[in-house]
Amino acid sequence: MKKFKINKYQLILAFCLVVFNSCQDNSDPELLFDDVPTVRIEKSISELKTSLQSSENGWKTTYFTDDTELGGFTFLFDFISDSEVIMDSDFGTPDVSTASLYDITLGSTIKLTFTTKNVIHELSDSNNYPDDDLRGQGYKGSFEFLYFKTDGEDILFKSNRDRDIIIRFSKASKEDWAGLTTQNRSMLETNIPIDPLKSVFRNLTLESGGKTTLYSFSFNDARRFATVTAITKDAEKTDLSFGVAPTPTGFIISPALEIDNVTLNEFVYNVESDEFVAEVDGVKLTLNYADELNFLLPFYDFGNEPSGNNSIRVLRTNSDFTSIDQSSEPFVNFFNDFVQHFIDTQSGRRISRVYIRNLDTAPYVHIYYFSGANEFSLRFPCTYTITETTIGNKIVKLLETVPVNTSRRSGALPLLEFLFRDSGFYIQKKENLNANQNTFGLIPVDDTTMLAQWYDF
Repeated sequence: MKKFKINKYQLILAFCLVVFNSCQDNSDPELLFDDVPTVRIEKSISELKTSLQSSENGWKTTYFTDDTELGGFTFLFDFISDSEVIMDSDFGTPDVSTASLYDITLGSTIKLTFTTKNVIHELSDSNNYPDDDLRGQGYKGSFEFLYFKTDGEDILFKSNRDRDIIIRFSKASKEDWAGLTTQNRSMLETNIPIDPLKSVFRNLTLESGGKTTLYSFSFNDARRFATVTAITKDAEKTDLSFGVAPTPTGFIISPALEIDNVTLNEFVYNVESDEFVAEVDGVKLTLNYADELNFLLPFYDFGNEPSGNNSIRVLRTNSDFTSIDQSSEPFVNFFNDFVQHFIDTQSGRRISRVYIRNLDTAPYVHIYYFSGANEFSLRFPCTYTITETTIGNKIVKLLETVPVNTSRRSGALPLLEFLFRDSGFYIQKKENLNANQNTFGLIPVDDTTMLAQWYDF
């Protein structure tokens, strides 16, 4: 093999030429290793600030902070300078007349931070919570958003609190600023919650592929969260619960519902029919009230209480259980009026408990009341019949046997008229009280706004 000799002077000269050429490309060696990334980051920050200020009417986003138990909150942002922003929202206490500060910095990525207090901070305040179960957690929001990417004209961020949550900024309109608070809040406060003057039966009906599936619908307006569970026994999906965000025309939901390869996430409100509808490619969801039952209620075996005594008690007359009382507002109002009526007509005597006892032998309505410190009771014997509708729902009808002409009857009369009504009551199984006791609702057939919740013992 032929050997080559390399002159050491030639080698030194070649090395110098390489260094010289490198210096010609970048005369500052520090810039090569340090300043180029810095310049690139500063450029990205500047571009994001420019983008945020470029939208004529600012930006709109609906922020679902935790759609397993909370809904969505819509915000408007108008970035009026490199450091100032004006906000509006359908949540909290916004003030569009006052600007607050924001900043865009580099953390683990480029980060948008709302640095001085504004309505967005009410979502992240742990002392601002919708109910006691979220005490110390608040609404689980963030005021720091990590820049993710652009998508067309939209800007996408991730929540710094939960980086699985994507927050989309879309260009806002003048109409958004004009109607956000009034229209969204009106939808949230008036149309989405259950109307206490309407039927307690408010259901979500799924129609797809010629099949109809029924779900019960319960809405927590403080959390903006809907609990949606199947009534139809053979439902493929038993839980469709979702977070709700009001819009001027209805509401959007998260997570979106995936049904028969179709995605549904927006409900539109029909004023005339008083119902919300989401429909895509033949799959339809309808949220509405039902005065006449065309569906089966959860079954409760009235008169065969599993605890053995075959007696029942109005749940709200037990102070230990009032927190779980699901009696409807009209019934609660009626019952409170009845209690006051008894006080007014019975020289200050006070109702304490209401039972129906001995359902398997000799039933009677049993009303307890206080006279001073002493407790007394009234008994009104009755019988009952149970019939079944063509759909299969049970109707119980209570019949007073021998009217008791006690001196206290006039005080008890409103409750007796409620219980011994001609129409009878639908029977609806409710949540278990404990391992041995059930709760159920009695709903008058002729007035489905009234649900009286009882428990057996």
